[in-house]
Amino acid sequence: MGVKVDAMTDTATAVFRINGTLQGPVVDILGQFLPELKALPREQAYDRTLDDLDLLSRCFQIFRKERPRFRYVLVDERRRPVSEDNVPLSCGRTLAEVIAMVVRTAAKRYFRRKLSPSAARAEAEAEAAAEEARAQAAARSPADELYDAIKAYLLHEWQVPLVPAYSEMDPALVRRVGAKLLDCREADTLARLIADPDAPVQTMTEGSPATTPSTFAAPFISPFAPAAKAPLTPVQPVVHPRTASLDDVLTPDMQRLRAEAFTETLLDPEVRAVLPNADQIVRIGDLLRGVGGQPATALVEGLGLRKDQLAVMLMVAQDCIGSTVFGRLFGPRADPELVTRIVERARLRGIGPTTEVIECAIFMRGVFARFGHRSRRD
Repeated sequence: MGVKVDAMTDTATAVFRINGTLQGPVVDILGQFLPELKALPREQAYDRTLDDLDLLSRCFQIFRKERPRFRYVLVDERRRPVSEDNVPLSCGRTLAEVIAMVVRTAAKRYFRRKLSPSAARAEAEAEAAAEEARAQAAARSPADELYDAIKAYLLHEWQVPLVPAYSEMDPALVRRVGAKLLDCREADTLARLIADPDAPVQTMTEGSPATTPSTFAAPFISPFAPAAKAPLTPVQPVVHPRTASLDDVLTPDMQRLRAEAFTETLLDPEVRAVLPNADQIVRIGDLLRGVGGQPATALVEGLGLRKDQLAVMLMVAQDCIGSTVFGRLFGPRADPELVTRIVERARLRGIGPTTEVIECAIFMRGVFARFGHRSRRD
């Protein structure tokens, strides 16, 4: 319980610090390049930007183009400059995580404006049928349903112009296409995916520049490398009644995951909704068999994971980084230090045995966000 409460406190503190920085110095710097932003009252500028997708997109463009001007904002806890998107900042979050937070907030606001009933209509319904209105208020709105389905895939600033197109999607369709959304960087590509969800996505035309890394060249550089010199603190096992049994999920020699232990888990609708390529049960089983006993044990004991959480986190990681790198990070010969750092970061985010599987998916996509997503045939 103490770990969970501490994590919740850390999360609230991080969000408070992030919002304060965005509303203050970040808005001030952006205002030097965007007169329409500078003209807004300072206390309203951040909120108004979140409600204006075009303005938000231009803010991101200015940030990338003029990043050196943000050098006093992009610092770690020791006030040292941070130049990588996946290195923790002084707030405890990485730049990639902050960007994802902003994109999700803007999308959620847009969905609610576009899909939720007007306040006037809600009041009329409340007067006509108070009981029915209360029941409707308690139910999830269409905007919330869509946001819950898509939030795990809202990670990058290039997705901001696509938010209106996302708002046209049915939550069931979002769950069906899953991580394919991250291959659709243009509106027409997304439109083709919506029209034919089962068709392969044509990602990037030959010769066009890549804006995010799409391949891993040897030697592999871990996303946790910048923190490699920091001493690791021993991770105390999390004990919870719902935690997966290692005797159940590992082979008798404890060297690998036992894929058969996840058969029922992979059929759970909640798991399938967030699992990449959920219909490819045989392939998922093969990938799980390739997971080493040591990294699996570190995740289960370090976070108290249930079987469904373990499967989702591993498969989302594989979807983000591909089978080759996945084998290096989570295979039988995985570097235990790297897995321990994932566990440490997950604990700070409040990941534990009571966490919803979609939150586990969001966390893992955030960990590997710097590598983007790509269609792989490995």
